[in-house]
Amino acid sequence: MKKFIIAEICVVLALIVGFWLGRITGPNTSYENYYDNADKAWTATQTIDNPPITLDEPDQNRLRKVRAAYREVFDKYPDSLWADDAIYQLASRIPRTDEEAFALFRRLINNYPDSEWADDSMYAIAFASYQIAEQLKKTGTLESVEAYYDRALALYNQLTAIYPGSELSDQAEFNKAMCYYGKGELNLALAQFDALREPFSDSPLLYQILYVTGEIYLRKQDYESARVEFTNVVDSGDPDLSPLASFGIPQTHLAEGEYQEAIDGYQRVIDLYPDTKVGQDAYFYMGWAYERLGKYDEAIARLEEAIDLYPRNENAANSQIYIGQIAYANNDMASAIDAYQKVADNSTYDYDNRRQAQYWVGKIHEDGSDTDSAVDAYQKLITEFPEPHKEATHPSNNINENYIQNLRSAGL
Repeated sequence: MKKFIIAEICVVLALIVGFWLGRITGPNTSYENYYDNADKAWTATQTIDNPPITLDEPDQNRLRKVRAAYREVFDKYPDSLWADDAIYQLASRIPRTDEEAFALFRRLINNYPDSEWADDSMYAIAFASYQIAEQLKKTGTLESVEAYYDRALALYNQLTAIYPGSELSDQAEFNKAMCYYGKGELNLALAQFDALREPFSDSPLLYQILYVTGEIYLRKQDYESARVEFTNVVDSGDPDLSPLASFGIPQTHLAEGEYQEAIDGYQRVIDLYPDTKVGQDAYFYMGWAYERLGKYDEAIARLEEAIDLYPRNENAANSQIYIGQIAYANNDMASAIDAYQKVADNSTYDYDNRRQAQYWVGKIHEDGSDTDSAVDAYQKLITEFPEPHKEATHPSNNINENYIQNLRSAGL
């Protein structure tokens, strides 16, 4: 009995000691210091994130630490003053993936709807969706394009309804119209922009509205209305949009078949904005306008000048091909072959342009009954450009060893 009592006392003592030892050594689960600890965690995060880190940070260990520190703030202290700030900093600056950023932005919107970052987060998802749609359209991947535009539209509508006083409201209204424009719903976009003119009369967005309205009229082939809008933007002197609008004016003349007016307009762009992208583009378009007038020598001279001045301009490869087409149409086969070969041999040009140019070198030789030169050109085609042209029906895709062998046999 005595032994039993002693054992019982020992158990009780062990429990007491264990309890106090646990209180001393175990994690502090008291909420007494919750907000102080949250402040300390936020201060520590700001310290290691100074200077502010970016996704290009070479020190990946530091990047991981900063990410973990922000996550600790909003995971451990979700009811603190800093939780929404931590989520926004992680989502907007250093997410591991776009999907993670979207998830964090949605978490902020849902859990902290009154946060100063809630409208920014909603705008960020909407704008990213719009950008994805634009990128898919450029790459020719049309699947889901409309879905991304619609997602952006829904979020912009939500933002302007829930946060009408937001600094982003005006931009969201403008971006709604841009979504309609991106979807090709030109009448809806035009109506949206027209509705914004008066309320945005003192807004920095006004001249963007006028410029895009001009672009819409150009696409609708209402050239006179397009010129009116572009001229208003040019007259505004806006440093970013005036050059673009100035270039838009001769574009309307070119589309309307008024080639001399287009040439004069392109020359004004070159004179006024020589160091801009549109100043470069105007050189190329002027050459194309001369070709439409039937002034082939002037067209070739202008295009060659443009290529020499701006060899990396996106229009350079097409212009060199155009020179070949002009020469070919005028039965100057030597010049046509030379122009096409320059494209094929230029490693800075895109693959399909180079491939098709090499094909035309061979085709011209073949049509001219120069079998040996045609065989050499076609052999170069299948050796240096083994991947097919992205257009499945492009004639270059018909050239193979069997075709070359048959050509040799026919030439004997």
